[in-house]
Amino acid sequence: MADAGVERMDTDDPQDVGAAFWAQVHGFTVVEGPAPPDTPLGRVQAFAAAHGGEAVTEEHVRAAIEGRPLPAPGSGAGN
Repeated sequence: MADAGVERMDTDDPQDVGAAFWAQVHGFTVVEGPAPPDTPLGRVQAFAAAHGGEAVTEEHVRAAIEGRPLPAPGSGAGN
């Protein structure tokens, strides 16, 4: 089942194949769909889904990376 808005890698497109190869060489895992919810990216994605992407600030990203609770929307974080 395809996720709405998620583009699949085109194995016939040299740019897609090159990007996937670069990611693997540098230790990244290429996945399709949202990040697992227990990862920093997953936490930020869940916050953005609940509060809108415009509510995400640098402080939210920093808090997610550091494992801290994300600030409430409109709390002045990152302003």
